[in-house]
Amino acid sequence: MTNTLSQPVVLLFSGQGNPVIGMGSDLWDTNETTKAIWDCASDIAGVDLRRLCLKGPMNRLIQTTVQQIAVTAINVTLYSLWRERFADVAVVGSCGHSVGEYSALYASGAFTLETVFELIRFRANLMHQQSEKNKGTMLALKGVDYDTLRNIISRSGIELDISCDNTPRQQVVGGQASALNDFARVLLAEGYEAIKLGVSGAWHTRLMAEGVQPMRDYLAGVAILPPQHDVLMNVTAKPEADPAIIKENLSLHLTHTVKWRDSLSHFLQHTPPVQFVEISNKPYLGQMLQDFTGFDAGQVIHCRKAIAM
Repeated sequence: MTNTLSQPVVLLFSGQGNPVIGMGSDLWDTNETTKAIWDCASDIAGVDLRRLCLKGPMNRLIQTTVQQIAVTAINVTLYSLWRERFADVAVVGSCGHSVGEYSALYASGAFTLETVFELIRFRANLMHQQSEKNKGTMLALKGVDYDTLRNIISRSGIELDISCDNTPRQQVVGGQASALNDFARVLLAEGYEAIKLGVSGAWHTRLMAEGVQPMRDYLAGVAILPPQHDVLMNVTAKPEADPAIIKENLSLHLTHTVKWRDSLSHFLQHTPPVQFVEISNKPYLGQMLQDFTGFDAGQVIHCRKAIAM
């Protein structure tokens, strides 16, 4: 399979990653559409998002309250530019990693532009509040599958959660810092080496539990339309069309494992085969696909490369 867009397309939207000073600076004033996106994001966030992305400081840019809305602005901008270039391409599905799920729902027509940024602002502030109250962090592991890691956690007796089941060979675990320090030693004894992530909280774990009901309450007043294509949600790895179920999944998203492996497996089994288009500032989601048996590297293309075709 070659890097063309002749196949049905599945969009993969990035979540929080490694922010860099200057991110998005080549996007925000590309045309009137991109200008409107960044104006909307800045107005709703209450900050000059362009200036913050361009000049930092980094210790502000890495904060989840800023990073989530910045990542979403970049995702929505890149999606808009890609859609302008490929208006006639059939999108059969999408999914977004963690906060990227909101970008996927926006691309499906479930949210207006204003709604997606309002939701991100509320979610990011809520998660920040919970992380201040219940401090935690996260570890990434390679070379281990979900069931093996679940078994190691169970045998250790340490209270932790698997935050992200990314691929058959990549997991993320979250919890209190002291618990993770103890677990890192357990992992070393099992032959695994974990990498501490530069995050300010234990996302998708029990430490976020007190945020679930406030998220439900907020979403109750938000207008959500049925998606125009399948959006596989992180909580279920299944396409959801009922706005009420989508709202509940977005609420449980705070504490439940991101089922990215199951979502990618679903789309890899699609007939006919799909072309994955990664919507992110820099490629990384496509690299995860390499952990899946039978994946063809030509089956994924980054949005920036596609736009330049």
